[in-house]
Amino acid sequence: MPHANVPGSTDPLGPADLVDAEALADMRAFNDLKAKRKKQRKRKIIIGVASTVAVLAVAGGAFAWYTADQAAKALQNMAPQTGFVEQGTFVETVSASGNLQPVASVSATPEVDGIVGEVLVAEGDAVEEGQTLFTVVNDELDKAVNQAAQGIEEAKNGVAQAQNAVNDAYHAKSAGQQAAATAQAQAQAAAAAAKEAGGAAVESFAGEQASFDESSADSAIRSAELALSNANLALQNAQSAYDEAVARAAKRTVTASIAGSVVAVNIEPGKALGATASAATSPVQIADLSQMTVSINVNEIDILKISADQTAEVTFTAAPDLTLPATVVSIATTSAGSGDPSGGAMYGGMGGAVTYAVKLLIAEPDPRLKPGMTAKATITTTTIDNALMVPISAVQSDGAGGSFVMVLTDPETQEMDMREVEVVASDGLTSVVKGQVKAGDEVVVSGGAGGAPGDMGMEAGGMAAADSAGSVMVG
Repeated sequence: MPHANVPGSTDPLGPADLVDAEALADMRAFNDLKAKRKKQRKRKIIIGVASTVAVLAVAGGAFAWYTADQAAKALQNMAPQTGFVEQGTFVETVSASGNLQPVASVSATPEVDGIVGEVLVAEGDAVEEGQTLFTVVNDELDKAVNQAAQGIEEAKNGVAQAQNAVNDAYHAKSAGQQAAATAQAQAQAAAAAAKEAGGAAVESFAGEQASFDESSADSAIRSAELALSNANLALQNAQSAYDEAVARAAKRTVTASIAGSVVAVNIEPGKALGATASAATSPVQIADLSQMTVSINVNEIDILKISADQTAEVTFTAAPDLTLPATVVSIATTSAGSGDPSGGAMYGGMGGAVTYAVKLLIAEPDPRLKPGMTAKATITTTTIDNALMVPISAVQSDGAGGSFVMVLTDPETQEMDMREVEVVASDGLTSVVKGQVKAGDEVVVSGGAGGAPGDMGMEAGGMAAADSAGSVMVG
């Protein structure tokens, strides 16, 4: 046994006694660490092996699940997709959007220039036909009326003077005739008294004194009457000028030409109007909102389904909760955008979609609606009561102009019967048929084994076979 290094001891020290105690402790710690790492390596190997086994097990399960899923899908694809014959009301519609318009609309525009005087209405007011909307100030029109009135007075004076001239002409003739008659009587008396003393000369003198130029008097009368006629014509012209001036002045008061609602007011007192106005907009716009119209454009495929008096339902973007009935009132005979044939756009356009304008009338519009709002019209084009309806993909062509459907008679054996039908109507999703089917029949809408609807699985490598009765077995 080693000896302890005791002071005063006479025993010699061995090699073990020369080892430092601290170094010995380090050696022991190193050995312990090596042993611990060895155990950890064994544990990691065991965990890795276990993990590998677990991964292989999961992979095997996933592969098995995938295989089973693919098999199920294959079986599902082999079975045909089916639908049912339904009986009810078939409704086919055509929808398009457009804008609301009033049934009638007018612009209250003055026919004379001037400055806006009074504005007597506001947007939203209800007005009657003939009601004053606003006035125009134009002093020149008053001056024109006064001048025309003066012209009438002058013309009246002219007529009076001409009438006096006519009267004078008649008086002159009458006086001349009377003077001539008096002179004639005096000459005859003088001639009778002087007959005895050279009657021939006296008679000649008496005849000269009794002569009167009646033709000149008549000519003077005709001239006076002509002047009177001209004066009367001048009076008529003056009256017409006055009436025109008054009527033009009256146009300074602008009235409503129809009954309706004021939908726009674009003027203010003191602003210029007419030729001197700065804005080209309508001063006051009035619309009859008791009825409204919707103008839509219908494509050429659907336009042949549209006819006058068809009913429709109209919805509105601004009022999603509102639906109103409407009626087709007009259908355009030429496509929208048709123009001058020289431009190449007549009756069809230049390669764009061909549409036709259709107008619908809303007889009782909602007070919330305003012109210009977006509206969607859904027109009912076909209605068939008690119709037998099938999915459009269930109907197939027999290649000879006829149609048929496949009716699934036994879901377990996938046995099917071929039934002849006639397609009465279709909206692109559903077909109305009549023939050898009834409500509740289960019809095939797509073939099994990935086949197309036209194949119905009959060429799926012998998986379908037809019996002598026309039934089809899928095995």
